[in-house]
Amino acid sequence: MTILGAQFAGGAILLTLLAISSHCSASEADLKPGDAIGPENWEKVKGMVGENLLNRIKQGYSFKIKESKNFKPPREYLEATEKYSSQVRLGRNGELLNYVAGLPFPHFDPHDSQAGFKLAWNFYWRWLGDDVREGGGTKTGKIIRDVIERDGSERRADVIHHFIRTRGRVTLEPKPNLSGYEHIDWMQIRADEYPRDTSGTTTLEIRYVDRNREDDLYVYVPSIRRVRRAPPIQRCGTLAPSEFNFDDIKSFNGKMTDFSYKFLGEKQMLANFSQAQLPFNRKRGDYLPLEEEWEIQQTYALEIIPKDSNYCYPKKVLYIDKNYFETLWTLVWDAQGNYWKEQFAFRTPVKLSDGQPILSIGTVVMMNVQNGRSTLVTSTRAYNQGYQPSLFTLATLQTVMRGGAIR
Repeated sequence: MTILGAQFAGGAILLTLLAISSHCSASEADLKPGDAIGPENWEKVKGMVGENLLNRIKQGYSFKIKESKNFKPPREYLEATEKYSSQVRLGRNGELLNYVAGLPFPHFDPHDSQAGFKLAWNFYWRWLGDDVREGGGTKTGKIIRDVIERDGSERRADVIHHFIRTRGRVTLEPKPNLSGYEHIDWMQIRADEYPRDTSGTTTLEIRYVDRNREDDLYVYVPSIRRVRRAPPIQRCGTLAPSEFNFDDIKSFNGKMTDFSYKFLGEKQMLANFSQAQLPFNRKRGDYLPLEEEWEIQQTYALEIIPKDSNYCYPKKVLYIDKNYFETLWTLVWDAQGNYWKEQFAFRTPVKLSDGQPILSIGTVVMMNVQNGRSTLVTSTRAYNQGYQPSLFTLATLQTVMRGGAIR
């Protein structure tokens, strides 16, 4: 039984969440652990991977299927779901009403006319910890980013990234909200540390609760030694030299009420919930993981359409796992309806400070099938760092401008 589609009543919510199975059956897809997939039997995984990866399998990429594993979110998140979810509602424009903490809609009904929006809000308020150091679980404590050009040449970068929830907190005090920040959902700050030509570039983002209030996005650019407020259209700007933009961070990072959502159904997809090596081994000049096995995971498919016709992505589809509501696959089309980008995210188990095993992002791959460029980001997370909101201010950008660093 999964969280969504189950019939819950009172304390049964928590019991059901805790009873999520730790294994998924591969027999439904005519696959079983130990099976080898390659050009001779690529049809077996058709529809379970992105179009570009399927073509690479046809051309010779091979791997094995392993036993599927799942983890549940931390107990305090499940308890918050039980305590608060019954009061959550959608407003006339899709805004979330009466939300406090936990999963907003554990009673998710695929036949509900608002199923798409409810799934989107479940994704938005999925468990991410009360704060996160992206890349904090790597050996360097930083995000490791590799950009691979069509000709196979590579460029390496190191990025520091901090994120804090100011609402919906379930572990660190104060909870569920930071006093004085109830009008803000989250804040994040990221800084390039390597290579030298981009080192010091720092961005600060603030997401407001009010659906009519635009995000604050500030950028410090070392070459001009200025902090400037970026216009909303900047969210579509590529984080050069990668294939990611601001709204690609964490697969989809747009303001929720600026989009329409359609629930496309349930789908089995290939993924990896126990990445063996961080970053994974690969051939130089290629993004494909070597020595990593794939597994079958159950997902919900969510189509995202912007209300603004000038937005950079006319259509994006997320395949969201049923336990954590993280994306396993992200597929993007351009304005002409042509397949544009595909992203898959491996995950890896880590432990919280109290010993609870949970899942973190491992390595994420974004492939632009039109220009042949790919980007790999290894961003294993360190959760619940105890950040103070004072870190996420213009004063921090000014400190960087004066030669300081974010740590």
